[in-house]
Amino acid sequence: MFDDVLKGSKASKKNKVEKVEEVKPAVTGPAKLNNYVGSTETKDPQVVTTSTPKKRKSTGKRTDPAYKQVGAYIKKDTYLQIQKLLLDKPDKDFSDLVQELLSDYLDNQLSD
Repeated sequence: MFDDVLKGSKASKKNKVEKVEEVKPAVTGPAKLNNYVGSTETKDPQVVTTSTPKKRKSTGKRTDPAYKQVGAYIKKDTYLQIQKLLLDKPDKDFSDLVQELLSDYLDNQLSD
């Protein structure tokens, strides 16, 4: 009984097909079809395969080895007030503020 089930699941794995997304362009014609992102030339203008997105350059704190992601619990109202204040300062984000505050705290502790 279970052998039949296993054979069925193995057969379905072998018959997997690449996912194809149907696109219905507003303007038809071979010249207009090539303007769609991820489009490839096919015999059927209604079928377009999708491609993987381009990888962007690794920049920022996430990929910088000098930074470490950490977590902390803070009160919701404190966080909301800080977010409101940071909206007026586009050159500073939450992690910059936390870094500055922790560095100041560390400097004060080491100087005592």
